[in-house]
This record gives sequence, C-alpha cells and structure tokens, in this order.
Amino acid sequence: MDPESSGQWPAFDRAVRRWRIAWLVTVAALLVAAPAAVLAIYVSDRFYRLQEIPFLSPMVCWLATGALIVYAPRWGWPRLRARLVPAVVLAFEVVPLLPLMLLWAAFAPGPSAVVAVEVSSDGRHEVVTHYVKDVIDTLCAVRLRERVGVFSRQTSVWTGVEGERCPQRVSFIGDDRISILDGRGREITARFDAGRMQLGQLVRQSS
Repeated sequence: MDPESSGQWPAFDRAVRRWRIAWLVTVAALLVAAPAAVLAIYVSDRFYRLQEIPFLSPMVCWLATGALIVYAPRWGWPRLRARLVPAVVLAFEVVPLLPLMLLWAAFAPGPSAVVAVEVSSDGRHEVVTHYVKDVIDTLCAVRLRERVGVFSRQTSVWTGVEGERCPQRVSFIGDDRISILDGRGREITARFDAGRMQLGQLVRQSS
C-alpha cells in the first residue's frame, strides 16, 4: 500500500521535510566545523589546549559532507540544485586547505613528552620542561603556559641545542620571573609579561 492510497501523504511529507532539514543542518555544521578545526590546529602552538583536537578531524568532516551530498538522492533528495551549493562550498574548502594541512603535517614538530611541570604561586601559570621531536632531532625545551581555560596561551622560554640535557631545575621567582638551572649548573633567568604572554631577554648568570 502506497502513501497516496492510504491517505498518509501529509505524514509522509512531514517526514521528508524533517529529513531534508536535518540533512541541511548536518551539512552546514560539517562545512563550518572543518575550517574551524583547521584554524584551531594552526593556532594550537600558541593556544596549547587546542592540540587536543585530532589532526584528521577536518578530513573526517569533508568525507562525511561528500558522502551526504553523493548519497542524498537515495535518501529522498533528488534535486541537483539543493546539493550544488554545499558541493561548491566543499570544493572551495578542500582545494586550498588540504595542501596546507599536508605541509603542516610534514614539517610541524612531533608530539612532546613532558619531563616536569612547575606551577606559579598564584596558580595562573606553569613552566613545562619537555622533549619535543624536531624535524631531525629530539630536543629539550621549556615553555611558559597559562592555566586559565581552553584558550590558555603558551610561549617558548628555552630550547636546548642538539645533545644538551634538560635543565636540572626550573622554577618561578615571584609572579613574573623564571629561573632555569641548566644541565651544566648555570642559572638562566627571564622576566615575562603575563598580560601579553611575552618573555623578556634571557639573562645568564656569570659563573
């Protein structure tokens, strides 16, 4: 029994309408989420908590959008015009952003392994000693980080040369100064501007 002969066309039309609305909302959300994820990944070196976003998330959004566009006729959306606009938007996103992501993946530093964390007395900042995989070598580095939420910033404090050991100790002096005792026992200090999250010049104490 078809919908017309059973008098079920109004209910059938409502179901189709709801499906089409859900399709449009899902496609729009995916098309917005993909470039937003690319931007978040791009700025994650500064806003370090965004590093939790998976690198493949934009590609997953693009593949899901493509599948919704291709298979829409099978799900009751036969009009080409309704699918053409999201298809064009998808193409304008993928063509410039996908090569950019591949270049970033090829040259970006690898994941870091945390060695030690020291928190400031007011709890707003921390210094993190960690190993980071460079293009060729694994280096030891120290970074200053905020602890204020999703958009907490970070900045580089010190990076050792190839083969240099991690500092023996990293600590805060007051609320705006960092002390580093390097692997050879030499002290390095630096002041930082908490508002701009910028570091002053490193000062090496005379031995």
